[in-house]
Amino acid sequence: MNFFSYVVLGGFSYAAGWAVRTYVLDKQPTPEQPYNLKHPAILAYLGAFFIIMLIVSWLLGRYALGHAAIDLPFIIVNSLVATFVYSFGLNPEKANYEVPD
Repeated sequence: MNFFSYVVLGGFSYAAGWAVRTYVLDKQPTPEQPYNLKHPAILAYLGAFFIIMLIVSWLLGRYALGHAAIDLPFIIVNSLVATFVYSFGLNPEKANYEVPD
């Protein structure tokens, strides 16, 4: 994979987090505990996305990169980085970016 492929994958990860925050979390009633990265619902979404990225990374390694054997370092690092980028889109604490004067 080249740099552009990783940028596209990061864009999809961020967009997925943003979509979950916008279309799922914002549509639910306001919880007692405000959403942050320690909230159980946010942790569940992060865990689910990590598992999905493990599968996607394995498929990328197998079919796009032609790794005959399971390449665990690639799969784990790729999944961790994608989940980290996903957390920026999912995190409601950064939902409002103020434009500086």
